[in-house]
Amino acid sequence: MLSILSMDIRAVDLNLLKAFDALATERAVTRAASRIGLSQPAMSHALSRLRGLFGDDLFVRTPGGMEPTARAREIALLVSSAIEQIEAALNLGAGFDPATSLATFTAGMGEYAEVALVGRLAREFSRLAPKATLRLLPLNGAEAAEQLERGAIDVAVAHLRAMPPAIETALLFRDPFVVVARKDHPIAKAPLTVEAYAAQNHVLVSPRGDTSGALDRLLVDYGQRRRVALLVATYLAVPAALAASDLVATVPSRAATLIAAHADIATMPLPVDFSATISMAWHRRASSEPAQAWFRKLLVEAAGE
Repeated sequence: MLSILSMDIRAVDLNLLKAFDALATERAVTRAASRIGLSQPAMSHALSRLRGLFGDDLFVRTPGGMEPTARAREIALLVSSAIEQIEAALNLGAGFDPATSLATFTAGMGEYAEVALVGRLAREFSRLAPKATLRLLPLNGAEAAEQLERGAIDVAVAHLRAMPPAIETALLFRDPFVVVARKDHPIAKAPLTVEAYAAQNHVLVSPRGDTSGALDRLLVDYGQRRRVALLVATYLAVPAALAASDLVATVPSRAATLIAAHADIATMPLPVDFSATISMAWHRRASSEPAQAWFRKLLVEAAGE
């Protein structure tokens, strides 16, 4: 097998490495071409040259997209890191001007994090960086480290588990859960007890389809158990479900504010102490990169409003 160590870097078109990085991130020729401003035929030609350069197929077409080979996965981490280091060197001392930037900033976000932050983030991003592009991609917190490692996302924003040493994290915000129901629901007429709360029929927002969660485990400590009558994958489904039934939902307060803005909804305190914790994570190699530092600061400010 051809070793990259035996190659003369002066004989390699470094644009091919940008093409490789885009393919490793997007897993599709068309999206990869768009990411770096190439036509689809040009990207296909670049892939052919990359295969010759590395002596490997690199990407195999599957129904789910271009699947990297074991060799490509090994190369991807090195290439992604090298590109970021080169970009950091080029920007060193030059600072970062969001007003003129044409860069694309990519955040992987858990569904609730996106609901809570997208309004403020979109407003400030478009105001400060009108020529740049903001990409918010769906994220399962368990996948965050892997996606940051391979450069598929710049930051992860979600309820995050423990991260490996190469990933840095910061708490963005904690958001207490509240109870929402239609305004003429019987439970809206008096202070809500744990017993009355547990006795309701509940809507559960669960993108992964889980039928219970940490709140249910907390209710057991109070000797209570709730009945989940409706399971939905997105917060967008909650207002319609509540307006048409006697169901109640338990959601973070920022989500409740958005839900109440689009339906005739009452918000009540949850009778137990329970909060959502949203953190931000990024790879250590991007810690001092000016554009990424600006993007992380923007996220912190959006979370803090």
